[in-house]
Amino acid sequence: MVNQNLFNGTVVPIMVKSLRPGVLLSCFAAQVEVDNGTWYQVNPLDQALPIFVVQLILITTVSKLAIVVNKYFKSVRQPLIVAEILAGVALGNSGLGMWKTKNSYVGALFNIDRVLLLETFGNLGLIYYWFLLGLEMDVTTDTLHRIGKKAYAIALSGAVMSFVTGLGLYRFCLPYSQSFSKGFLFWGVALSVTGLPALTEVLASLKLLHSDVGRTAMSVALVNGIFSWVSLTVVIVVSTHSILIALCRLAAMTIFILFCVFAIRPAIIWVLQRTDGDEYSEGAICIILAGVLACGLATDLIGVTSLVGAFVFGLIIPHDVLGNRFVVAVQGFVADFLMPVWFTLCGFRTHALSLKVLSWWKVCTTVTVACIIKPATTLVVSYFCDLPLHEGISLALMLNTKGLTALVALTAGDQEMVINEAGYVVMYLSILLMTMVPSPLLHFLYKPKRRFLPSKHRALQKLKPDAELKILACTHEMQTVAGMVNLLEASNATKRSPIRVFALQLIPLTRQTTALLIVHSSSGTSSHNSRSRADAQTEQIIKSFAKLEGESTLFSVQPLTAMSSYATMHEDICSIAEDKDVALIVLPFHRRQTIHNRLEDANPAYKDVNDNVLANAPCSVGIIVDRGLGSFNLEMDSDDNAKDVTHHIAMIYIGGCDDREALAYAWRMGGHPKATLTVMRFIPGENPVEVESLMEETNGVISVTMDAEKERQLDDCFINEFRHKNTGNKSVVFLEHKANHGAETIATLKSMGENFNMYIVGRSLGVVSPLTAGLADWSDCPELGSIGDLLVTSEFSSTASVLVVQQYAGIKPSIDGSATPDSSEENIDNYGHLTQRVIQSSFELAVNQKERDDGMLMTQNSYSASKPL
Repeated sequence: MVNQNLFNGTVVPIMVKSLRPGVLLSCFAAQVEVDNGTWYQVNPLDQALPIFVVQLILITTVSKLAIVVNKYFKSVRQPLIVAEILAGVALGNSGLGMWKTKNSYVGALFNIDRVLLLETFGNLGLIYYWFLLGLEMDVTTDTLHRIGKKAYAIALSGAVMSFVTGLGLYRFCLPYSQSFSKGFLFWGVALSVTGLPALTEVLASLKLLHSDVGRTAMSVALVNGIFSWVSLTVVIVVSTHSILIALCRLAAMTIFILFCVFAIRPAIIWVLQRTDGDEYSEGAICIILAGVLACGLATDLIGVTSLVGAFVFGLIIPHDVLGNRFVVAVQGFVADFLMPVWFTLCGFRTHALSLKVLSWWKVCTTVTVACIIKPATTLVVSYFCDLPLHEGISLALMLNTKGLTALVALTAGDQEMVINEAGYVVMYLSILLMTMVPSPLLHFLYKPKRRFLPSKHRALQKLKPDAELKILACTHEMQTVAGMVNLLEASNATKRSPIRVFALQLIPLTRQTTALLIVHSSSGTSSHNSRSRADAQTEQIIKSFAKLEGESTLFSVQPLTAMSSYATMHEDICSIAEDKDVALIVLPFHRRQTIHNRLEDANPAYKDVNDNVLANAPCSVGIIVDRGLGSFNLEMDSDDNAKDVTHHIAMIYIGGCDDREALAYAWRMGGHPKATLTVMRFIPGENPVEVESLMEETNGVISVTMDAEKERQLDDCFINEFRHKNTGNKSVVFLEHKANHGAETIATLKSMGENFNMYIVGRSLGVVSPLTAGLADWSDCPELGSIGDLLVTSEFSSTASVLVVQQYAGIKPSIDGSATPDSSEENIDNYGHLTQRVIQSSFELAVNQKERDDGMLMTQNSYSASKPL
C-alpha cells in the first residue's frame, strides 16, 4: 500500500536561545536518506535527501521558466538577474510560501526544517560565483591607473552619498531596536553598490560597451565594486558588539590577504604554468576548486563571510592564467544550477506581511529616496566634471543598476542577525526596483534600432590621396585571417597614405558569456577583462594582424574582439565602424574553399551577419571570397622593392556607384610594386536588351537614386580620370568590351581564363543594365551581386579570389516601404563634384568618343591582345 502521508510534514522544532538577546533558534532532527520508499507507513519526505532532490527540480524549473518568459517579453528590457530574483520571490514566503502550512504540499517542501541542506547548497554556489567574479576583475595597478579622475570622482561621491543616505533611511523607516541597531551599516552598503554584471548586460544590449559613456560607466562601476567590497568586509567586521573582537578580525583579515598575495598566488601560478594551454590536469583543477573552499573557510573562521575569501582567491589569480574552457565549464554549472537556489533562499527571507508593522508613507518615502539618491548625486558630479547633460543622465541611470552584490550585503546583515524581517523586505524591494528601472529608460534614450548615419567622407572614392585609410577587418575564425592579411598588404600602404587596421574578431555570444568589446594591445593583452578569456585562436589572430605592423611602419593595427549574438553582431560592426570613422569594412564570405577548389558553407550565420552589415553599414563594405589569396607572399625586401611580380588583379566594371568604389580600391591596389591591374569595362553593344523589359522583370523596383544618364556621366568621368592618371603606367591595363546581354558578358569573363589571382567587382544590387540581364535570376548569393556570384560559381573555371565592394549611397527603401534618406546628400555632392570634372575633361571625353567612332579603342575578346595604357 502506498504511503498516504507522502506530503504530510509534521516535524516539531526544538526552540533554543541564541547568543543574540531576544533571538530564538530552531533545531531539528533530520534523517539523511531513506531505504523503504513509499511502500511502508513512513513519509519519505521526512528525510533530507529525497526532499532536497524535489526542491532542486522545482527551483530549477521555475527559474528557467522565468528566464524564458523574460526573453519572450523582450520589450520589457530586463536583465537576467531580474527574472532570477522574481523566481525566488515566487517560491519564497511572499509568493508560494504564503500558502505554507504544516500539513500542506508547500509546507512539506519548504518548511524551515527542510531548507537546511538547500541553504548549504545555495551558499556553496554563491562562494564559487564570487570566486569567478574576482577571477574576472582586473584590479592591477595599470588598470587602476588608466581610470580617469572623473571616473574616480563620480564613483566615490555616489558611493559615499548613497552609504550615508542608507544610514539615515534605516533610522527613519524602522523602529529602533537594540538587537538590530547595526543594521543601518548593511543598508548603506547595499545602497552604495553598482551591479557590475547587470550593468554589463544592459550596456551590451544597447551596444554601448565601447562608447565613451559605456567606458566611463564600466570604469566607475569597477571603482564602485572595490569600494563596496571593502565596505562590506569592514561592516561585517565591526558588526560585532566587541571592539576588541573587531580589531582582531581586521588584523587577521589583513594577514590573510598578505598570505594570499605572497604565498598562495605564486604557488597557484607555479601549478598552472605546468599545464599545456587549457588542458589542465585533474590535480590542478582540484587544487583550484579546493582552494576556493579553503579560503572561504579561512575568512569564515576569522569572522568575515566566506564570500570574501573566495573573492580574494579569485583576485590573486592572474586573469590570463586560467583557460577559457575551465572558466566556462565552472561558470555554466554555478550560474545555471547553483545560483537559482540562492535566489530562492533570498525569497524565503522576504516576508511581505512583515511590512504591516511599518508606516506605509515611511516605506514609500524610503524606497523613493533610495532609488533617486545615487542618480541625483551622479548627475550633479557629472555636471561639475563637464559631461554633457544627455551623457550625465545616462550615466546616472546606469550606475543605479543594482544586482547580486547588493543582495549579498543585505543577506549578510540578515545572517549576522542585525536586520529584522521588515528591514530586509524594504531594502529588497528597493534593490529590485533599482535593477528593473534603468534598462527600459536607457533603451528609450538610446534606441538600438536607429540607423547608422553615413558620412560622405567615408567612401574610398572620396578619400584624399594623402589621407590615412582606415579599414575594419572582420574575422570569425583563424582560417580567414591569412587571406585578410594579404588583402590588407595588397592595399598599398604608403608614406603619403598609410593604412590603419582595426582587426575585429567576432565571437558568438553563448549562455555563459556577456556581450563585450575587448580592446587588445598588439602584444595580445586586453584592456578589459571578459567572461570568455582569449584562447589560443584569439592569440593567433592578434599575432597575425600584428605582423603587419611589425613588418612595416606604414601599417598601424588595433586588435579588437566583440562578443555578441549573431542576430546583433552587425550592430557591433557598424557601431565600431562609425566610432572609428573607417572608410571600408571587410567581411569574410560565409563559404570557404575546400581542397577540391569547391566552396562549402562554413557557418550559415555568417551570411546573415554579412547581409545585415550590407544593409546598415555607415561606409563602404567589401566581402572577400578567399580562394588562395592567403598563399601569396606580398612582402617587400629590405630596400622596399618588389622581389617579383606575382599578384595580378582584374577589375570588372559594369557601371554604378558600387563599381566606382570598387575601381577606387583597385586603383589603390594597382599601385603596389608587386601587383598588376587590369580594368575591363563592359559597355552596351549595338543591339542591347531593352531597359524597359528589364524594368518589367524587376517589377519596376530600382534601388539607384539617379537616372541612367547621370550615372553614365559619372562613370565616364571617373573612368576618364583613371585612364588619364595612369597613362604610361605599364602595370595598369585598361580594356573595353561590348556586350548586348548577360550571356555575352559571361562568355567574355570565361575567356579571361586563369590569368588573375583576384577579381574586384562592385555589388551593383538593383542596377538595371543589359550587360547583366538574366544573371540575377540564377544568383545563389545576392550579397555578391550578379558578377561576383558568377565568379564564384562552380561553372566558372577560375579559382581566383573575389572581392565584392558596396558603396553606401542612395536613398534605400525602409521595411515599411517608405524612403529613408540615408545618404542622398552624398550622391548629390558626388554628382556636383564630378560634373565639374566632366566639364573640365570635355576635351578628353571628345577624344575618347572620337576613338570609339574610329574603332581605335581596344575591344578584343582576349586578354592576351591587350596592352598597357
